[in-house]
Parts: sequence; structure tokens; C-alpha cells
Amino acid sequence: MRIPTILFSLLLLMASSLSAQKEPDSLRQAIDESPNDTNKVWLLRDLYKAHYNRSEIEKMIEVSDEGLVLSRQLQYPKGIDYMIYYKATALDLAGRGTDAIPLYEEGLALARTTGNEDSQADYHLNLGVAYYYRGDKENALSHYLSAHDIFEKLGEKEKLAKVLNNIAVIYRLQDRFERAEEIYRQSFELKKELGDTLGMAASLQNLGVVLSLRGEVKPAIEGLKNAIVLYSAKGDLAGKASSYTTLGKIYLDNNMLDDGKSAYQEAWNYFELHPDVSFTALTLHGLGKWALMTDRFGQAEGYLRKSLLVTRQNNQDDIRLSVLKDLVEALKNQGKYKASFKTLEEAYALRDSLTEEKRLTAMEEMQAKFDVQQKGNELKISQMELAQRTTERNWFRSGAVLLALLVFAVFFAFRYRLRLNRRTAAHRSEIQEQRILHLEQQNKVTALTAMLKGQEQERNRVANDLHDSLGGLITSIKSHLNASKQDGKLFEKTNALLDRAAAEVRRISHNMMPRSLTLSGLKGALEDLAQDLEQQGIHCEIELIGLENLQLSPTSTVMVYRIVQELTHNVLKHAAATNLLLQAMQNDGRLTLILEDNGKGFHVQEAFKKKGLGLTSIQSRVKFLQGEIEWDSVEGQGTTVSVIVPLNV
Repeated sequence: MRIPTILFSLLLLMASSLSAQKEPDSLRQAIDESPNDTNKVWLLRDLYKAHYNRSEIEKMIEVSDEGLVLSRQLQYPKGIDYMIYYKATALDLAGRGTDAIPLYEEGLALARTTGNEDSQADYHLNLGVAYYYRGDKENALSHYLSAHDIFEKLGEKEKLAKVLNNIAVIYRLQDRFERAEEIYRQSFELKKELGDTLGMAASLQNLGVVLSLRGEVKPAIEGLKNAIVLYSAKGDLAGKASSYTTLGKIYLDNNMLDDGKSAYQEAWNYFELHPDVSFTALTLHGLGKWALMTDRFGQAEGYLRKSLLVTRQNNQDDIRLSVLKDLVEALKNQGKYKASFKTLEEAYALRDSLTEEKRLTAMEEMQAKFDVQQKGNELKISQMELAQRTTERNWFRSGAVLLALLVFAVFFAFRYRLRLNRRTAAHRSEIQEQRILHLEQQNKVTALTAMLKGQEQERNRVANDLHDSLGGLITSIKSHLNASKQDGKLFEKTNALLDRAAAEVRRISHNMMPRSLTLSGLKGALEDLAQDLEQQGIHCEIELIGLENLQLSPTSTVMVYRIVQELTHNVLKHAAATNLLLQAMQNDGRLTLILEDNGKGFHVQEAFKKKGLGLTSIQSRVKFLQGEIEWDSVEGQGTTVSVIVPLNV
């Protein structure tokens, strides 16, 4: 089945004859000589188009990334809009649709802000395609339906016909065959009205699949053959080959082995020379299945291993699982029992992973990597930091003392009561002891809750004071300074110092209580934290799954953020790491956090014996959340920390 990625704005690239005439080398020279301004953004845009006209996809990715970083640095909305789409488009063309998803999401948000409905629909359609290839059918369908509604409203018949085809694909995969057939036929009629021959061929190809699944084999084969005729007439060899792959599957499913082999071989004659992300693996798998069905087990193994390699390269887990199952049979029938068992283990592991919510692959960092000056007005900032640390230390010590007193008081009170009741029955004593332990734990948690809440309230107050009072005062001073510029050098130096001081105030305020936590929730705050790590020299890969509707109280959300913040602070301060993987996933009523760095590692038991405030703080917060934490660190091999928090806290 052929699902074309809809990249409408690429048509705009082909319309610019001026950039097509320019050579990349001359454009690059002009860019290198240009100052960092909006004109340089447009030069990068021209260079992107030049690489596009030469199908240099990797260079397209590099140039669009450079343009996006510069546009963000300049705070140039139009440049950001273009470069987001260009980069996402290049990633999509490179077969990296999953990496393109965050950029498409950001572009969709911008289009909503500007009210550009046509652009919104295009982004929805591209997101649908990206989610489809990632195997996330629900999200794909949601975006396809959103695109459909907008295209229908705008009267965009051509785009409407294409999105109808994609919607029908999802319904087919959900086994809603009757609905899929109905929508394929709507798409076909609309394409026929528009005179879109290739679109008609695609609809016939997909309609053939649905008819086959409904047991209507003869009409299905006839539809596929008609699609092949249309593709041939238009010279679309890729469409023709993909139709042969689909036809081959129908033949094999109905035990028409010779016809199936011929169809798959026709497809392979093309895909062997022109690999395709979707159909190369499917065609090789079909040939392997034919060989397996005709007892050519060695030949089957060869085809299936090639297919397996392609599925691994393109993260096609659903196809890979089917290939693995057939490979097990091919190996077993050759007496290769050890290899067969190993393949079976891989198949089971993959099947188990596919039953859970799919993990996102590494997302490409979308935020600009700015160089931030962090040493402004060192004396005042150091005093602020010292005061804040002193406050936190006092809160911690006071809480610890109160907790100890409370624990001792409860312990001795119930111990005394226990002595008075020693003459009671043995089973009653046992029950009483259990109650004591339960109350002790409950009181510890209560005291710990009060202490941590007090810490966060104090952080919030000081953060607001820094941001609203001191930050405003620095801004006012700068405003007055701008009004009098008698001494030029002194003015510039003083103005620069104030800028650095203001930036440092914002940084400290954000670290104490990030506004993104209030505005965007835990997901936005973690993304900001990853950006800060990038700016401080650590490449941070972030994977966030299911955090849009996180079921955590505000207090618990802050605690989770503090845990991650403290862990990343330890990586910055002690690990000497260059890469950090940050994962957060909501699933089965719990939140799972995983932080993995490539630093120098440490001896976990020795570190806890030293009782540093950092590790103690992390442990206390996890305990407050009634969660679990696991440390895995090997000296010289990095550190992995896993935290599991129940969502009912």
C-alpha cells in the first residue's frame, strides 16, 4: 500500500528559479561573509533550495538546522516558520519521520497562533504521515481527520482526496474494512473528478487490499492490475512496483504461489535498484515467504535476513516481528535449532515491547543553542546564592530536628502504652506493634511533607522576589542609564554589566522555580531543563511520553521536577559527561524517570556513606512521593538512575 508523504510546501522551493541558478559553493561563501542578520537567514534559505534541487538531503538538514538556530537567536518569526518546515521536510525525506514530529508540532502551534488554516492542515497531514510510519495509528488518524476538516472547509479538493486515502489506510489497519472501502471509493471518485491518474491508481491499489481482506479476491486482483496499468501509463515505476508487492501478497494469501512469486519478482527488480522505506522490506519478506511455502528453506533464510536488516535500519517493528516469525521456521527446517531459538527469543522480546506504549526515538533538539554569559555582577549574585543556600540548609536542619523529635515522642509514647498492655493476649500485642510501626511511618511522612512543602514555598517566594523586585530594579537602572550617555565607554561597560546581572537573576529565579512548570507543566519544564543543559555543554536527548495529561498534584509535580533538576545538577558538577539521556513516561498509573549519562561514574555505596545533601535531597523527595529509586553506576562507564513514582500521590 502506497502512502505518499504530503510535503506541499516543497512546491514553493521549485518555484524559485533564482536560487536554482546559484551554486551551493557561492551561496556558502556569501553566507560565511554575511553578518548574523535576517539577510543571512534568506541566504541560508536559498542554499537549502539549491541542495534540494540536487537531492542532497543531508546537506538540506544541516542548512535548515543552521537557519533555525540563527532565526531563533534573532527572534525572527518568519525565519523560524520557514526553517522549522524545511528541517522537518528534510528529515521526512531522509526517512526520519519520528525526528520530524517535534518540528511539525512546533510549526502547527505557530500556524495556530497566526490563524493560517491552510498551513495548519498541511502540518496535520505531515504529522499524520510521521505518526503512521512510527506505528502510532491513533495519533495518525487524529491528525488526518483534523487535516480533512480544514481541507473540506477551504475547498481544497486535491489535498482532500489525498487525506481521504490516508484516513482509509488507518481504518483498514484497525480492521474497519467496510468503512475503509467506503472512504477509498470517495477518494477515487474525487481524484477521477480532478483528473489525477496517479491518485486514482493509489486508491485502486489500496482498495484492492481491502477487498482482499474482505474475501473478494477476484475484484481485488482486478483492481491491482488496473492500478499497475495506470502507473505504467504515467511512467511511475515506483507505484507500479509497490502494486506488484501488494498483488504478490494477495496471491500468496490465496495459495497462488507461482503468480505470487512472479509479482514479487517484478517488484524486486525495481526495489533492488531503487530502495524504498516501506516496500523494500515487504518485497523481500514476500519472496522469503514464497520460498518458505515451497520448501526452499535456505533461499527463504537469505530473503528474510535481508528483509530483517532493512526493518532494523528503518525501525519497522511491526514488519520485523512478522519476518522474525518466518525466519524461525526457515532456520528450524534447516536444523539450525540454536539460531532458530535465538531468533524466537528476539521475536518474543519484540512482541512484548509492541504490546506496551511505544517509546519515542531520540528527538532532535529544537531549541537554539545560545552562548549565555553567566558571571554578571559576581559579588551580588554570590551573596544571593549564599543566602538562598543558607535558607535551604536551615529549612532542612529544622525539618530534620522536628522530624527526629516527633519520631522519638511517638516512639516513647507508644512504647509506654505497649508496656501497660503487655498482659494482653499475644495476638493483640502483635497487632499493637503493627499499629505503632504504621503510625511511625505515617508521622515521618507527615513531617517530611511539611518540610519539603516549606522548602518549595520559600523557593517560590525568593524566586518571585528575584524576578519581580531585583529584576525590575536592574531594568529601571538600565533605563535611567540609557537616558544619560555622557561617558561612552563607561556607559557601554556599565550597560553590559547590567545585562549580565539581569541574565543571572533570570537564571537563578528560573532554577529556583521555573515559570515553565506553571505555564507548560512538567513536560515544558523538562524541555527547558534539557535546553539549559545543551547551553552548558551537555548534549541532552529527551524522550517524553504521555505527559500531556499527567495526573499529579501540583506539589508532587514540583517534587518530580526537583528530583530531575538535582540529578542533572550532579551530572553537570561531578560526572564530566558529554551526553545525557532523559526519559519520562506515564504508563499504568505511574511515572517512570530514567537519566543515563556517559560520565565517569561513581561508587554508589561510598557516595551514600558521605551523606551529601544532593543525594539525601533526592532520596527524601522520592520517599515523599512514595516512589522507588535505583542507582546503577560503574566507574568509567557512566551512571543510570531510574525513578518510579505512583500517580495517586
